[in-house]
Parts: sequence; structure tokens; C-alpha cells
Amino acid sequence: MTRKKTEALRHFKRVDPHFYKATKAQHASLPEHLSAKRTRQELFASLVSIVISQQLGTSAADTIFARVKRVCGGRLSPKSIFETRLTEFRKAGLSGAKTKTLKAIATAVTDNSLDLLALKKVPEATAVKKLIRIWGLGPWSVEMFMMHSLGRDDIFSPGDLGLIRAMETIYGLPKNVSRTSLLVIAEKWSPYRTYAALLLWRFRDTKAD
Repeated sequence: MTRKKTEALRHFKRVDPHFYKATKAQHASLPEHLSAKRTRQELFASLVSIVISQQLGTSAADTIFARVKRVCGGRLSPKSIFETRLTEFRKAGLSGAKTKTLKAIATAVTDNSLDLLALKKVPEATAVKKLIRIWGLGPWSVEMFMMHSLGRDDIFSPGDLGLIRAMETIYGLPKNVSRTSLLVIAEKWSPYRTYAALLLWRFRDTKAD
């Protein structure tokens, strides 16, 4: 079986040689295949982590995630979310809005209106529809879950600041370029837009001060 990484890089070289050359230093760091969470518990914990990381830097998000996991008794599950008091979440550094989102996710999983494991097998549009209806899950959170938790190959997040800044640098775009302009560029990378996003994040990391 051909490795997805190889297929993706060949595709980028063919359809967008400028992007291919600009990110060449990052090619070796790409995974051969995207990893995906295998169990409902892993998927739930991953979604909790994504909610916590909304509008936060990696270090702050990791710190709060560790605290939240600790106040939940060391295991993140709908049951532990329900049983943890609001004051404990606040002490861990979680906002009221994010706590509400975690409770909404836990409720949806418990009443079976959201089957996280089943999202691995349904069409992308169906998975997005089921996730986006949960209170507090916006496009960015859903896109991150699709990329990093479900391991979908062809996801792009035009609202992610890291991706925006990397594309501005690579293509010489004006600051805060329109979402439409980003989507037009990203469309060329399909069906491997998740791999392109990984390259862009790693490119951005090398340019960070």
C-alpha cells in the first residue's frame, strides 16, 4: 500500500510546486499515515482537550488540561465530568463557557445522540453536522477533532491563526487575508489538506520568534 505521506507530497509537488518547495524542510517530519484515536474514551478525552485549547497557547492549554484531568479523578469520561463541581473546574483554570461545553458533550455522549466512535465511519459532512450542533463546538474545534482525533486526510481550518500566518508568509499575502482567499489556495491541496496543515504548522514553528 502506498504511504499517504508519499501520495500527499507527490500531489503537492504537482499542483502547488511553490508550497512544496517552501515546506521542503518540513517534509521529513510528516507522519506516514495520520493517527486516529481508537476508543470512545480516547476520543472523548481528545475532544475535551480540544475544547480546553480553544484560544489558548499550547503550554497554557496543556497545563489546564492536566489540572482538569486531575480534578476529574485522573480519567476523563462523561461520568467524571458530571461528577466534578463547577468550582473545581474554575480552580483548574477552565472558563464557565468551556465547562458548559464539556457538560454538553458529556450529555450528548451519555444519551447516545453523539457516538464519537461512529464518527470514524460516517461521511465527513455527517460527522461535522453531529459535532457542530453541540453547544460551544465551533468550526475550529470540529476541524481540529476531525484532523487530530479522527485522522481525516482532507481537513483544512481557515480560522486557525497558525495556518493563516504560515500561508501569509509562504504566499506573500496581506495580514489577515480573507477566509475565501485561503480556501481557494487550500483547495489545490485536496484530498490531502490535513497533511498540508501539518506542514504549515511546522513551517510556522520554524519561523516563530
